[in-house]
Amino acid sequence: MDTEQEELEALQKWWNENGKAIIVGLVIGLGGVFGWTTWQSRVEATAERVSVVYQSMIDMAAADDHLEAMLRVEQIITDHPDSEYAALAALVGAKSALAADRGEDAKRLLEWVITNGAQEEVRDVARVRSAKLLLDEGNQDAGLSMLAKVNTAAFAPAVEELRGDFFVAGGENDAAAKAYRAALESESMTSGMRARVAMKLDDLGEKEELGQSR
Repeated sequence: MDTEQEELEALQKWWNENGKAIIVGLVIGLGGVFGWTTWQSRVEATAERVSVVYQSMIDMAAADDHLEAMLRVEQIITDHPDSEYAALAALVGAKSALAADRGEDAKRLLEWVITNGAQEEVRDVARVRSAKLLLDEGNQDAGLSMLAKVNTAAFAPAVEELRGDFFVAGGENDAAAKAYRAALESESMTSGMRARVAMKLDDLGEKEELGQSR
């Protein structure tokens, strides 16, 4: 499914709205312990080091050098597990792992994000992507259970679409149609996703505009 770009756009929107506040909160909260100047210097130095490795990882993934990209991911989550870069790097690393036909590594990295990611929104991206892998494996119970833990409103249409896909795979077409309709009702649905979900609903013999069987 072509939903990763939509997930990234939703996550980027959230980060643009909240990221600065998170960083300011960290500086204010810890500034009293270390002193403003000392803390600021440490944060800037660490951020610069991590950002260099992170950018290198992004460049390698973009160039389809996925094994090298994964090495950078491991470096970031090992050396800087508490940084915001770590969870984001692990998400990129999971995608590179799949491209390199290393599914177990992809699942491991996504699980790391779910367990260690500081922000719920980032953890929810990992949950949605983990559910996709479970769908590919035909593991309906685990996949639906994973989706039930996603709380980020922006991901509601992706969750309902995936829920519908699980139901289709299990031969539960009525439940699938209900999930697809729920996705179409979401205010955060993109035009591309709407067209895709409407097509899936149509394949089940349902009309989006009427919400009933033909």
